[in-house]
Amino acid sequence: MNLQELEYTRIELRRALADLSGSTKGQLQAFSEHPPADKNKYPRHHPEIVMEGGDGCGSKVVTTLATPLYVLETRSRRRPLPPIKDTEFACSAWRRSVNGLGEHLQAWVRYCYGYDLTFRYQTLMCQHVWEQFQRQHSGKKIQGRVTKKLVGLVWLAAQEVAASRNNDTYQEYAGAALARMVSVERSTWLRVYSGHWAAFKASFAEMDSQALSEILSRYEEYQELKVAEM
Repeated sequence: MNLQELEYTRIELRRALADLSGSTKGQLQAFSEHPPADKNKYPRHHPEIVMEGGDGCGSKVVTTLATPLYVLETRSRRRPLPPIKDTEFACSAWRRSVNGLGEHLQAWVRYCYGYDLTFRYQTLMCQHVWEQFQRQHSGKKIQGRVTKKLVGLVWLAAQEVAASRNNDTYQEYAGAALARMVSVERSTWLRVYSGHWAAFKASFAEMDSQALSEILSRYEEYQELKVAEM
């Protein structure tokens, strides 16, 4: 994929994965702002209930203590809203392509381009990168305190790569700032942590490219099938 195809896929994914649920008010919020019930419609008239007695007892009329309510229709439109909007339906092929990805790729795409902060997605993509790092360094011995700090750097690398994909003016963390985050000297950062930090970012960048490539190929297949059916 060239840069133009990558950017085109990113734009379409942001549009397809956008959360449009807040465009309309929920029922509870609408009720709180404009209550449909008017208890002052019949202020002096209390409803009466006819209660039937047992054997040998006649009926009895009981006046309720509750105030009668005049309830308006909750639906303000003559026609109900469609179950899916036109914009969402137009992007269904892109969402279908995302759903066909592997778990870690799908988690990355939803986090990076759908701005979905679900903890499960964050865990899946970071766990994939960490397991890949462990396989690459299986024969090397790393100190326990260094390992603990590297685990935190995995999540920070995910944030940085995602921010760079969505903001062209994003400035990456400097080595001195990263050294302060992990509470080490700058020389120690350059000697011990900088190589691992670059590897983490490269893993997320590779995950991004792989996900976008698979999504675009799946989308093109869906479009070809759609044209063939027509």
